[in-house]
Amino acid sequence: MAITIRDIDKHYYMIASLKSLTNSNVTTKALIKGGYLAVDLGQQLEDERLKRIKAESELQELKQKFSSYIKSKEELLDALK
Repeated sequence: MAITIRDIDKHYYMIASLKSLTNSNVTTKALIKGGYLAVDLGQQLEDERLKRIKAESELQELKQKFSSYIKSKEELLDALK
């Protein structure tokens, strides 16, 4: 497999950061490791998004239960008057 990088001057700082992040001095190796890191971070992001959606759903359910409780309490107090 061959990787050709054109206009390396345009990408110099990104490649330098990627080499530092992946602890690699070889550009192609850093790019491949960076790709794997991106895939892993993408999966982590998706997992966190699903956790957030679940937590928001649970919060909404709890809000509805609490609202129902307050409404029932007020109706009970009104009935006792």
